[in-house]
Formats: sequence, C-alpha cells, structure tokens
Amino acid sequence: MTGISDGDRAALIATAHEMADAARVATLAHFRRADLSTDNKLGPGGYDPVTAGDREAESAMRAVLARRRPQDAIIGEEFGAAAGESGLTWVIDPIDGTRAYVAGTPTWGVLIAVRDETGPL
Repeated sequence: MTGISDGDRAALIATAHEMADAARVATLAHFRRADLSTDNKLGPGGYDPVTAGDREAESAMRAVLARRRPQDAIIGEEFGAAAGESGLTWVIDPIDGTRAYVAGTPTWGVLIAVRDETGPL
C-alpha cells in the first residue's frame, strides 16, 4: 500500500478483520436455515436474491466502520453509498454468491476492500 504509513496499513487491516468477524456472525446465523427467505432485488424479469443474512452482515460491517472509521466513505451492496471525508472508501459485499448461500453450498464469501483515489489499497 503506497502512500500510507505502516501504522495506517495495520489499522485498515485490523478494521477489515473486525468487519469480517462481524459478517461471519450475521451470515452464519442464517446459513442452511430451513426458514431462510429471499427477496428479489431485480423484480420481474430477473433474479438477484437478497437475504436477512446479507442485510444483517452489511449492517454489522457498517457498524464497525461507524465506530472505527467514521470519516471513511462506504459503497455497500445492500444499502448503497455513504459519503466520507478521509479520501478512503470501503467497498463491501456482505455475501458474494447469494445464490450459493441460499442453496446451502459453501461457495460464497464476504468481500471487503478499501480504496483511495488511485484504486484499491
């Protein structure tokens, strides 16, 4: 990561780890549950499922950012963009592979990235 100190780099990585830990709790609470329901974000003519696990995981990840990095912007899969003033933007997808998640297959993941004006850090 060019342009940032080792301490800043370590803080960003620690934040990402905490976000992943928070997402783990939220996603696994719903994974392979018989009562898991989905909403279709695309409506008629397409299928892009979203679950309570998606929403709860993104909310949990945003809560970590609100506490640790409130000055940073966020682009999230489920709740859109939130402005920031630090020049850093977190890009989060709480469940990448929601179809697999809904089917109960272990081929989904939580995506977390942080970028500045030059690209991903």
